[in-house]
Amino acid sequence: MTDEPSALVVVATFDDVMEAHIARGLLDANGIPTLLADQHILGVLPSIAGRVGGVKLQVRARDAALATELLENPVDADAEMDWSETDW
Repeated sequence: MTDEPSALVVVATFDDVMEAHIARGLLDANGIPTLLADQHILGVLPSIAGRVGGVKLQVRARDAALATELLENPVDADAEMDWSETDW
Protein backbone atom coordinates (compact mmCIF):
# COMPACT_ATOMS: atom_id res chain seq x y z
CA MET A 1 0.00 0.00 0.00
CA THR A 2 0.96 3.61 -0.22
CA ASP A 3 1.07 6.38 2.36
CA GLU A 4 -0.92 8.72 0.10
CA PRO A 5 -4.65 8.27 0.98
CA SER A 6 -5.86 9.37 -2.47
CA ALA A 7 -3.42 7.15 -4.40
CA LEU A 8 -5.01 4.26 -6.27
CA VAL A 9 -4.43 0.68 -5.17
CA VAL A 10 -5.59 -2.60 -6.71
CA VAL A 11 -8.00 -4.46 -4.42
CA ALA A 12 -8.93 -7.28 -6.83
CA THR A 13 -8.16 -8.65 -10.28
CA PHE A 14 -10.50 -10.51 -12.62
CA ASP A 15 -10.02 -12.57 -15.76
CA ASP A 16 -13.63 -11.82 -16.74
CA VAL A 17 -14.65 -8.23 -17.55
CA MET A 18 -18.25 -8.76 -16.43
CA GLU A 19 -17.16 -10.08 -13.02
CA ALA A 20 -15.04 -6.95 -12.64
CA HIS A 21 -18.06 -4.78 -13.39
CA ILE A 22 -20.19 -6.64 -10.84
CA ALA A 23 -17.54 -6.10 -8.16
CA ARG A 24 -17.24 -2.46 -9.20
CA GLY A 25 -21.00 -2.04 -8.87
CA LEU A 26 -20.93 -3.48 -5.36
CA LEU A 27 -18.28 -1.00 -4.26
CA ASP A 28 -19.87 1.94 -6.06
CA ALA A 29 -23.23 1.13 -4.44
CA ASN A 30 -21.50 1.30 -1.07
CA GLY A 31 -20.03 4.73 -1.76
CA ILE A 32 -16.53 3.65 -2.75
CA PRO A 33 -15.38 5.26 -6.01
CA THR A 34 -13.62 2.79 -8.32
CA LEU A 35 -11.67 2.51 -11.53
CA LEU A 36 -11.16 -0.52 -13.75
CA ALA A 37 -7.77 -0.84 -15.43
CA ASP A 38 -7.29 -2.95 -18.57
CA GLN A 39 -11.01 -3.60 -19.01
CA HIS A 40 -11.09 -2.45 -22.61
CA ILE A 41 -8.18 -4.52 -23.89
CA LEU A 42 -9.58 -7.62 -22.20
CA GLY A 43 -13.03 -6.88 -23.58
CA VAL A 44 -11.54 -7.11 -27.06
CA LEU A 45 -8.89 -9.77 -26.40
CA PRO A 46 -9.99 -11.85 -23.40
CA SER A 47 -7.42 -14.54 -24.21
CA ILE A 48 -4.57 -12.30 -23.00
CA ALA A 49 -5.97 -11.85 -19.47
CA GLY A 50 -3.15 -13.90 -17.98
CA ARG A 51 -0.51 -11.84 -19.76
CA VAL A 52 -1.78 -8.45 -18.55
CA GLY A 53 -2.78 -9.59 -15.09
CA GLY A 54 -6.53 -9.37 -15.66
CA VAL A 55 -8.87 -6.45 -15.08
CA LYS A 56 -7.67 -4.51 -12.05
CA LEU A 57 -10.25 -3.04 -9.69
CA GLN A 58 -8.73 0.07 -8.12
CA VAL A 59 -9.84 2.24 -5.21
CA ARG A 60 -8.29 5.06 -3.20
CA ALA A 61 -5.79 3.76 -0.65
CA ARG A 62 -7.96 5.09 2.19
CA ASP A 63 -10.88 2.95 0.94
CA ALA A 64 -8.89 -0.25 0.37
CA ALA A 65 -9.63 -1.99 3.67
CA LEU A 66 -13.40 -1.43 3.42
CA ALA A 67 -13.42 -2.36 -0.27
CA THR A 68 -11.59 -5.61 0.45
CA GLU A 69 -14.01 -6.43 3.28
CA LEU A 70 -17.04 -5.80 1.03
CA LEU A 71 -15.60 -7.94 -1.77
CA GLU A 72 -14.78 -10.79 0.60
CA ASN A 73 -18.12 -10.58 2.46
CA PRO A 74 -20.76 -9.02 0.22
CA VAL A 75 -24.04 -8.17 1.84
CA ASP A 76 -26.83 -10.51 0.79
CA ALA A 77 -29.66 -8.23 -0.36
CA ASP A 78 -32.24 -11.00 -0.04
CA ALA A 79 -31.28 -11.63 3.59
CA GLU A 80 -31.68 -7.95 4.41
CA MET A 81 -35.09 -7.77 2.80
CA ASP A 82 -36.33 -10.93 4.53
CA TRP A 83 -38.38 -11.98 1.51
CA SER A 84 -40.42 -15.15 1.35
CA GLU A 85 -42.35 -16.84 -1.42
CA THR A 86 -45.57 -15.23 -0.21
CA ASP A 87 -44.09 -11.81 -1.06
CA TRP A 88 -44.16 -12.73 -4.74
